[in-house]
Amino acid sequence: MSGMYEVNQIAAASIGADPVTTEAIATAFGLLHVLQVYTSSMMAVAVWDWLACLKVEWDVIWKARWSPVKILYLWIRYYGLLTYALNLWLFNANFTVEQCKTLHYLIAATCMWVTVGSETILAMRTHAFLGRQLWTAVVLSAMIVGEIAFLLYVSIAGVHQTVIPVVTRGPCTASDAPGKHVVSGFWLAPVAFDLFCTILMLWKVSTLRARGSRLVKVFVSEGLFYFILVAGVNVLNAIFMFQSNANIQNINCFLALILTQVLCCRLVLNLRAQARTGAVYTSEGLSLPSTATKATGPVFAHPGSSQTETTNTVNIPLERFNKTSQWDDSQYDHGVKVHVEVERDVEVGR
Repeated sequence: MSGMYEVNQIAAASIGADPVTTEAIATAFGLLHVLQVYTSSMMAVAVWDWLACLKVEWDVIWKARWSPVKILYLWIRYYGLLTYALNLWLFNANFTVEQCKTLHYLIAATCMWVTVGSETILAMRTHAFLGRQLWTAVVLSAMIVGEIAFLLYVSIAGVHQTVIPVVTRGPCTASDAPGKHVVSGFWLAPVAFDLFCTILMLWKVSTLRARGSRLVKVFVSEGLFYFILVAGVNVLNAIFMFQSNANIQNINCFLALILTQVLCCRLVLNLRAQARTGAVYTSEGLSLPSTATKATGPVFAHPGSSQTETTNTVNIPLERFNKTSQWDDSQYDHGVKVHVEVERDVEVGR
């Protein structure tokens, strides 16, 4: 790495351009090298996280029955890895300027669907925590559709091919068009959606008498941790889009995309792994349901619902758990009831 500056200077000088152009080409070569190393390193992080979580993923995702969350998880994880591999190829292979005129649209157009999948899981999580009310479903769905429309617009009309002066072949990258800052919205739109979901979650927590329960604390702390990290990186990306040098504008893109994928997948795995043990935390301590051997992810049911218990479900209030009394929905006017679906390990006849 220490000799890359000299190598870039020699490569730029070999083109035979004027000194100003030669310096611009050398700088572009250096930034491209940083982009290639950076994206390759982040791809390694994504693959490492997938391998590190593979055992848990097999237990709580692949063995679980099909559900919207399972489909979204597999989409984010595996479509994300394929998308990152495609973009890594675009950033490292040699293309002509004409080839890149078409290929550069793939960068944002493929990556946006990983972001949409992560936002959809966050929307489902927020909707469940707020009691599955109709207004939350309508508002969050409308925001997801609006975000998809905006990201499609950015992917088609907003991105601009990054061309190195004089060079006829090289990596295929994209950024904002000169003098415009449309692509910054690609990173700010998820921040706005995440902020809205975080505000709804904190508002709901403020209305709960059971806000001191361990499960609520875990739910809120994970949500805040996800929001702070992802929002911080996305805002950083939006700031970089205002740089005058097009080669530095997209240098942090893989950091934001892979951090979003990794944190979202870990949110799902953590919740399902905790539920699988059958342990449920309430304000009065740890409760171990004797009928639960393995559970899927917890689903937060409406506090005032008249839903009856079945043999394959366990309903546990976050606020209070009294083994000697019957369930009384009037107890939960200001609380949240957790609905955990149980999967049996014991086969029939075993």
